[in-house]
Amino acid sequence: MLERERKKKYAILMCGEDSEYLLKRHGGCYGFFTKMLAEKGETWDLYKVVKNEFPKDDDVPFYDGFVITGSCHDAHANDPWIHQLLTLVNTLNSLNKKILGICFGHQ
Repeated sequence: MLERERKKKYAILMCGEDSEYLLKRHGGCYGFFTKMLAEKGETWDLYKVVKNEFPKDDDVPFYDGFVITGSCHDAHANDPWIHQLLTLVNTLNSLNKKILGICFGHQ
């Protein structure tokens, strides 16, 4: 398949829990970000990294970009999932992947 024919694929790395409001108004974090950012024909996946749900290493190169969400957690805390997220971010940087960080995700 030619590059221009390939559908773009993105991942949301969810670093917190869905609030009641977000669930009711947008269907949760996934609904919020896909309504705001997704374009026709794109594929979007959700990984709840706060619950240790990460993309498989072999799948990471096939994503065009990543959104790292906000969180009520401290971005500089010593939680294992935060360390794993930092490792993933370093991998994404080395692969020149597009990253959009929101609040916690920006830190």
